[in-house]
Amino acid sequence: MAVIIWATAVRAGDPLISRTLEVPVEVAGLPVDADLVTRPPESVLITIQGPNSALETIVPGDFAAIIDVSDVVYGEATVPIEIIGGQEQIEIVSRFPESATIRLEQIVTREIPITLQIRGEVARGHRIDDARVEPDSVLITGPAPRVDQLVEGRVVVFADEARENISELRRPNYYDIDGNIASVVGLDIEPNEIEVIIPVEELAGFTEKPITVNWVGEPAPGFRLLDVKVEPSSVQVTGAPATLDGLRVQTEVIDISGLDETIAQQVGLDLPDGVRLVDIQPIVVTLEIEPILSSGVEQRPVEVRALGDGLVATLDPEEVRVFLFGPLPILDSLADDDVRVTVDLLNLITGTHVLEPFVSLSTDEVEVRSTQPALITVVISGVVTATEELEPASTLLGLDLISQLLETTAVQDSEAITGEMDTLVALLPEGGHAYYRRKSHS
Repeated sequence: MAVIIWATAVRAGDPLISRTLEVPVEVAGLPVDADLVTRPPESVLITIQGPNSALETIVPGDFAAIIDVSDVVYGEATVPIEIIGGQEQIEIVSRFPESATIRLEQIVTREIPITLQIRGEVARGHRIDDARVEPDSVLITGPAPRVDQLVEGRVVVFADEARENISELRRPNYYDIDGNIASVVGLDIEPNEIEVIIPVEELAGFTEKPITVNWVGEPAPGFRLLDVKVEPSSVQVTGAPATLDGLRVQTEVIDISGLDETIAQQVGLDLPDGVRLVDIQPIVVTLEIEPILSSGVEQRPVEVRALGDGLVATLDPEEVRVFLFGPLPILDSLADDDVRVTVDLLNLITGTHVLEPFVSLSTDEVEVRSTQPALITVVISGVVTATEELEPASTLLGLDLISQLLETTAVQDSEAITGEMDTLVALLPEGGHAYYRRKSHS
């Protein structure tokens, strides 16, 4: 009775609790020449029970979930998952899943032959000599059921009228015993790429020759020949080997005298007797003609635009030099009206302004590089009549004398000067009288 009472007291101070842990799964006993085709679960959930003091420090690493496949034969099998680890006071109540279904396959390596298939034909006058692949076999490693179904690998190359040797790396397609394409994803293939070598030789009496364009003359003045192209760039000819050796294939003579634009025309070839084309095809020559680009300088007067009513403008300078760049024939043919220089005075008031001139051209093929000078000084003033020019001058002179007399204390106190003041005022226009009255009463 005392023992029961003691155990109850201990249990009350350290109660039983449960915890769930996720433990990683490990595979043991896997043969060297085998592999798991279907993978087991990555982890197992286990439920453990024990005193609170014991479970407080437990971590998933204190346990191991083991799938032992050492006794499993090749094929599919269900294997229990064994949980090991823990402490004496801890009980493993459950685990999920309790087992795993796996498929174990033997890993084999086989040598698979590689064959070359050439489709299409090389160009006329050529032949294929000793086409091959290197290497002519590969080693494939993987699960036996997949590797054993492979029979061969094939590399397919299209000749496509080839005139030169073909050399390239290709990945073969692999076929099973029924002639169907088989997947090799996940298999180890060594080497993964195969070199295809197809020598292409020219037959005696046939040769490939570049076409040389034969032209005479010069383009129109101010134009130049920029480029010459011929399509196709070469042709295959046949004839006696001695004649073909050193043969130069030229077009008929093309006269470009006076041309001022690009032309494209079909031409014939100048072939010697006994030599003919293997394939009859059009020969098109393109002669690219373009204007010679140059620079030019034009001096033009500066025109005023949008000057307000009743205003006059004085420009400094009145002419500028305009630097142009473009086709030489167009530059040489520019008239006065083709190049105009203006300054925009819209909404500008009287005073001095520094403005950038605007150059307008009659053609888009010429560009303005700069003007010299780059800025124009414009003085805007009001329109003055002849009468108005005389009155302000006399008025200002008289007012200036009167002001000097009035501002001199000695003169203001002298009655002797009064007569002189009256004489000066009498000579002033009406505006001067008013000014004198205001000044003498201030």
